[in-house]
Amino acid sequence: MSEKVFDYVVVGSGFGGSVSAMRLTEKGYRVLVLERGKRWRDEDFPRSNWNVRKFLWLPQLRCFGIQEITLLKHVMALHGSGVGGGSLVYAGVLMEPDERMFETPGWRDLGDWKALLRPHYDTARRMLGVAPHPHMTPADNILKEIARARGTEDSFRMANVSVFFGTPGQEGHTVPDPYFGGAGPDRAGCTGCAACMVGCRHNAKNTLPKNYLYFAEKWGAEIRAESEVIDIRPLSGQADGARYEVVYRRSTRLPFQRGTHSVRTRQVVIAAHALGTMRLLFRCRDVTGSLPQLSPRLGTMVRTNNEALNGVTGRTDDIDFATGAAITSIFKLDDKTYVEPVRYPHGSSFMRLLAMPMIEGGGSIPARLAKAAWRILRHPRDFAKGSFTFRWAKRSTILLLMQTVDSTLSIRPGRSLFSLFRRGLVTQLDPGQSITVPVALSHGLAHDYAAKIDGIPQDTVPETLLGIPATAHMLGGCPMGTDASSGVVDARMQVFNYPGLYVIDGSIMPGNPGVNPSLTITALAEYAMSHIPPAESHRQRATPGLMVQPAQPQPAAPEPLGV
Repeated sequence: MSEKVFDYVVVGSGFGGSVSAMRLTEKGYRVLVLERGKRWRDEDFPRSNWNVRKFLWLPQLRCFGIQEITLLKHVMALHGSGVGGGSLVYAGVLMEPDERMFETPGWRDLGDWKALLRPHYDTARRMLGVAPHPHMTPADNILKEIARARGTEDSFRMANVSVFFGTPGQEGHTVPDPYFGGAGPDRAGCTGCAACMVGCRHNAKNTLPKNYLYFAEKWGAEIRAESEVIDIRPLSGQADGARYEVVYRRSTRLPFQRGTHSVRTRQVVIAAHALGTMRLLFRCRDVTGSLPQLSPRLGTMVRTNNEALNGVTGRTDDIDFATGAAITSIFKLDDKTYVEPVRYPHGSSFMRLLAMPMIEGGGSIPARLAKAAWRILRHPRDFAKGSFTFRWAKRSTILLLMQTVDSTLSIRPGRSLFSLFRRGLVTQLDPGQSITVPVALSHGLAHDYAAKIDGIPQDTVPETLLGIPATAHMLGGCPMGTDASSGVVDARMQVFNYPGLYVIDGSIMPGNPGVNPSLTITALAEYAMSHIPPAESHRQRATPGLMVQPAQPQPAAPEPLGV
């Protein structure tokens, strides 16, 4: 099926795709957004992550939820799916990184990115409604004590989150749009239920459908959900100016259903998350052959934000950790490591299926299995409480550690045990690289936390049994460069050798930010869009994030974290 020509087709509706869709529509272009995941209303989100059909994205089992978990040889990645991308399932944290990020070669060698992104960080914060979490939670109090004991209390602060907190005492109360002078959707104040990562049912989290995508559609962009792009084909000599044909299929189709659709467009923006973007571009280069001149650098300089995810579960119900937003504070464990407490809401204990007893030391898989089994046999009650209690969310805190260390791995297409020997992505550690926080540091923090709450320190199943770290912030794979021999895209995010083809998502990030990267990805997208001129004879619309001040003031956001 072919259609009339779009000016831009945007693949994906996360932070990069949503910014692109709104800014391009604002400039008068005809825009189509193709999103693999489903469209969600607030009331459609699951009440608990035990509702796996609505929580997990696992099409093989007919699960079309908002959370995807991808297991690769060297890392387990958590990422989002749906109209709004990762904003549907992320914790809402929007932190601006310190100067250390801009000192890495990937940033430093291509310009003064600190200065280039400064105005775009400001725009992103206004558009996304950033505000510091307004109060301390039990987990924050404990982590502040740990920071004090380690001599880093000065770095402790409440996290900047993309949440509308409303008026104290009126949680859940709906008010007219507080961000864009009444031009946006009505909103309701946060109830502190901690359900940010299950899907906010209370209209409080500032997901992308509440801002960027809201205005994109209001101004004429079209969004087609459940549309998985499988090919991008260059065209030439078209009288109507079309330069690409984008081929897609229904992502929620039954296995026996066939058929594809296609649209023609003058330009394409790929914003499908680092893994989705790499998967699509590898397919176009190596399988369909539609983009044979893609850079050989595709799949290189992949990063994980050097993360570790450890958990601590209390042995009793004395403290309720399932309160507040999903993440509420942040502090520096050392000069390159940040820590945030993460939580799920009451009744949402599905992620405890990934929890395993924490073991010390590495070794082969059989050795790890033996250590885990011995730990379970020695402490059967702790294992039962940590892995089978129905009050896991109430008793547990997940400790997210992130580092600015510039470590990398590479990804290429291939088959492996982790892809069940189907064609997928295969990872390879770059020489001399480690992509996770040192065990002594992450385990030491977990034991300190456990000692304060009479808790049980835990790791993820892949970390315990396979030595594979987990990350919620997969980055890189389409590095920026000066030509196709050094990068996949140029400094304005246009793909080398393919004019009018852009990549604008976390895959272009040139270094680990050490904090949650969503704000930086949004700023990069704003920067890229700032270089695209308005359509001919178009009268520019007033830009909500720049021209309109919030009708209801939000607390001032703290300054960027210092080294």
